[in-house]
Amino acid sequence: MHETHLFKRVLIYLKQEEKKSSARIRKIHVSLSEFGGLSEEHFREHFREAAAGTPLEVARFKFRKIPFGPEFEITKIEFYKK
Repeated sequence: MHETHLFKRVLIYLKQEEKKSSARIRKIHVSLSEFGGLSEEHFREHFREAAAGTPLEVARFKFRKIPFGPEFEITKIEFYKK
């Protein structure tokens, strides 16, 4: 349940970023903490569930493991060129 709410907030943030840039998101760079509860696959699964039926459901990801820090952090967003 916690992840569902969290990923809905992530989608709101990403949609705001698309609106600001006037371009669609191509790739999302994400840092995952080694000590967090999310693996790359677990992150993708929750993201896809939250993004189902939206243009973001086809977003690509680039993951980086970090030794400590927040469970996950969006560090960069790449957009399709205008």
